[in-house]
Amino acid sequence: MIIERGYVETPWGQVHYRSAGAHGPWLALFHESPLSSREFERALPLLGRHFRAIAFDTPGYGESDAPAERISLHEYARRLMAALAVLEIGRFAAAGVHTGAAIAAEIAAAAPSQVSHLAFSGLPLLDAEQRRAFAARLALPAFDRGGAHLVQAWQGRLKSWGEDAPDDLLQWGTLDLLKAYPRSLWALEAVFAHDLGPAVAQIRCPTLFVNAEGDSLAAIDNRAAAHVPGARLEIAGGIRGQLAWRAPEFYADALVRFIPSPV
Repeated sequence: MIIERGYVETPWGQVHYRSAGAHGPWLALFHESPLSSREFERALPLLGRHFRAIAFDTPGYGESDAPAERISLHEYARRLMAALAVLEIGRFAAAGVHTGAAIAAEIAAAAPSQVSHLAFSGLPLLDAEQRRAFAARLALPAFDRGGAHLVQAWQGRLKSWGEDAPDDLLQWGTLDLLKAYPRSLWALEAVFAHDLGPAVAQIRCPTLFVNAEGDSLAAIDNRAAAHVPGARLEIAGGIRGQLAWRAPEFYADALVRFIPSPV
């Protein structure tokens, strides 16, 4: 199945997306930062068999226009909701990874009548102390005209994603980070400055936590699932992270089984 690409014009600039599928429920996908919608590139053709799946680049990442200054998590959600509105996507399921999961939760809280289902992979449901600890670890290599920061960016991906990370994953992951340089940490800063508790407490739609066993937020997903009534939890064993890229069949199958398609 061919992945189509396009742009949505919003009051804050253009939002880029990848999409697949012409029938079935709408499924909006939100990536982790500092990556892009390419995170879902391998899963989109599988999802497109059952959904009208559309994966957005968060403003400032991938090919989406960047904010002029740092914005809040609420504002990231608002700008992506504007893109959904321009595309006339009324009711939809939402799935997100890490930062994208936080954005999906905020969208569901802001527009509960529009979000039919939620699927989280690494929802950063953190208390204040945890948010401070995560924020303290954020670091961006200083720009170096000799190119040292380019090597550090690659090494950072390798350290975070593991020696078993495929070369193509490391390649586009590093490029996505560098493309957003030097604002690549803005969305992460917004997440760690924000308490997701109120948004999660408002969730009333069916919710799935689907993640890789080795993901950095897998343990938090285990705990977060207990805070959402009736939530389901599916964990892919033996996978370090980036579930939709490393195990697209597992990821797509979990969402297909979870989100009903009309007969």
